[in-house]
Amino acid sequence: MDHVAADAKAFFEQIKSYLKVEDRVCVEEAFDFARREHGDQRRKSGELFFTHPLTVAYYLAQYHLDAPALSAALLHDVAEDTRVSIGEIETHFGREVARLVDGVTKLKELSQEVSQGQELTAQEIQDASLHKLLAAMTGDVRTVIIKLFDRLHNMRTIKATPQHKQVQKANETLAIYAPLANRLGIWELKSELEALSLEVIHDEAYQVIKQRREQLGREQQEIFQSISDQIFDFLLQANLDVRNVVLEPENIYTSYKALLANGVPFHEVDKTMRLVVLLEDWHSCYLALGHLHQLWKPVPGKFDDYIAVPRDNLYRSLHTTVVTTEGQHLKIRLRTVAMHKVSKIGILARWLYSGTPWWSKGVADRVDAFFDNINENINIEPQNPTTGVKGVVEDVFRQQIRVYTPRGDVVELAQGATPIDFAYAIHTGLGSQCYAAYVNDELYSLNKPLQDGDRVRIVKRPRTQPQRAWLDEDLGYIATNYARYHARRWFRRLSKKTAVAHGKDLLQSELNMLGLAGYSHKDVASSFTYDNTRALYYDLGRAELLPTVVATRVLEDKWSQGPARDLDNVVYSPTGEKFIVTSADNRKLRLCGTCEPRPPDPVVGYVRADEGVTVHQKRCHTLRPERMSGRMLKLGWGAATPRQARQLSIEVKVYDRPGLLFEITQLIQDEQINIAYITPPSSRKGEMYIILTLEIVRPRQLVRILHQIYALANVFAVRVVPEGVIKPDEYLPNSSLYRPE
Repeated sequence: MDHVAADAKAFFEQIKSYLKVEDRVCVEEAFDFARREHGDQRRKSGELFFTHPLTVAYYLAQYHLDAPALSAALLHDVAEDTRVSIGEIETHFGREVARLVDGVTKLKELSQEVSQGQELTAQEIQDASLHKLLAAMTGDVRTVIIKLFDRLHNMRTIKATPQHKQVQKANETLAIYAPLANRLGIWELKSELEALSLEVIHDEAYQVIKQRREQLGREQQEIFQSISDQIFDFLLQANLDVRNVVLEPENIYTSYKALLANGVPFHEVDKTMRLVVLLEDWHSCYLALGHLHQLWKPVPGKFDDYIAVPRDNLYRSLHTTVVTTEGQHLKIRLRTVAMHKVSKIGILARWLYSGTPWWSKGVADRVDAFFDNINENINIEPQNPTTGVKGVVEDVFRQQIRVYTPRGDVVELAQGATPIDFAYAIHTGLGSQCYAAYVNDELYSLNKPLQDGDRVRIVKRPRTQPQRAWLDEDLGYIATNYARYHARRWFRRLSKKTAVAHGKDLLQSELNMLGLAGYSHKDVASSFTYDNTRALYYDLGRAELLPTVVATRVLEDKWSQGPARDLDNVVYSPTGEKFIVTSADNRKLRLCGTCEPRPPDPVVGYVRADEGVTVHQKRCHTLRPERMSGRMLKLGWGAATPRQARQLSIEVKVYDRPGLLFEITQLIQDEQINIAYITPPSSRKGEMYIILTLEIVRPRQLVRILHQIYALANVFAVRVVPEGVIKPDEYLPNSSLYRPE
């Protein structure tokens, strides 16, 4: 794709190569009209404004977009930056062109119906504009293609704008336009948008990674030639038609994200060589994979088949990682020439390769399914554009995983999705009646994220309803806006009488869980400024107020009443500096005078003969292995104020299964809660009772751990034990898998 601004001559030469005469005439009329209306308007860079729509149209022409799309690209800023209306464009150029221009045009003013008489913020106007664009895209993808190339040219010329505008546009590009290009399979465009955005947001990282990749490319060239020759020779001997072997390094932004996530310096770019092997047909791809695994050993767990199960963005390829005889790791992708070309430009193949086998019905069907997904999300709440936009950005544009139904059908979900998200994606009724889930034939917690490739089976019960706790994002039951909206809508449809009854039962159930069965409902209502308990019950029943929020408030009111102990220790340096050290178990501390540890140095403690602890830097040379055995403590630096913890006992009632106690203790560890004591489990009639004494720092921490444990499969009751008194018969189970509210 050319990087320079287009001129009229280059544009018309390009369209002459593929458009019919009558179509070229229409485009020429749009060119003349836009050029006249924009007149001498200038961009921030000083160049004529018309160079922008002309360049966008030229980008489209390189992929053989049709005359209406080219005309709309030339006119796409006329309705926004001149006095020409969409109606006038329709009069001159027809309904199709006007519809495309209207879909791309930003909203300057929103109708009374949309704004509901309120003055909208800049963010709300932006969301409404994006909502309009996405809605138009599902009807005609050319709308968003014009917008993507409009953004590309703006990002290529962004240096002429103020810095704060650059950062705003770059962040918007990373959040919306690059993911959209990715889901449409336009890999080249996606990669450049990400790189241009990174250059704005973190120029130092961009330059370091770019230079390091270029250096690696030069260093790897000789090795690549040798490996490429081996692949050609080996596969040709197997009578496979190898068309090419291509060196294809990771793009800059992907490298940046990987380095950032792993806390690795930006110059330490992954040196693993990435090769693409192009073959004659898909059969040859599988045969070549087998032969290459004979030539070099494959790395276990590093194989993906995107030919048999293509991604929604039209990408098809076999992925494997091998280790050569010299010990070098290679990432190899095997695909046909057609797959390779389509993987670069995605949906643009619909025009560039029109009438060829490269744009098949199967490819078109996958694109239609993607648009259906966007359409479903964007129209969740038509009266609230922000909700629809958030749903698309977070659910559709986010990195996807593929999971399978029991029948083997593929369901794509946003990464982090849970069994409840899966159930709602299948059918809203299945989501609302979701009672339990089996993943890979094992009982699975409803708030545990699914993994790529999982096989999921949902157990539903007709009288089961959604749980209000599902809507607490902190508990992780629901990750997608689509599922969250439909769960919330279920509660909002309840009659007032039913909502009040549910809310009352729900409040009492939450108080029981806290070990506060006798706590006054009136006091709860007062703490939330409700006039009466009925209003509190109503909002709880409709999920306008979540039970976990109520539980946290109740605990906050009582938190200081119980005994507590210090979790952190104070230690002073010789110069009087004060530091907070965690996990020292109230031992007397002193700082090592040799390594002089200071935050944020990683630290450990050495238990001396007098039972005091010396705080050392982790790499202090005085910590000799022969002295360390059995005397080391893992320490950390605390906040400015030492923490205090309340010691509380909780009772967990379960139907025992392998690994359950481990899962409970793992959750507690993840919450960084200390288990002071575990009472040996007792059982009766197949039920097991586990008593855990925990040191809890904050009310919200207690609410979280109670609900997290309650979400585990086979747990049917959890409660704080009031004043240490255990009454096993007080709460009886409703079921072996899940207790509805």
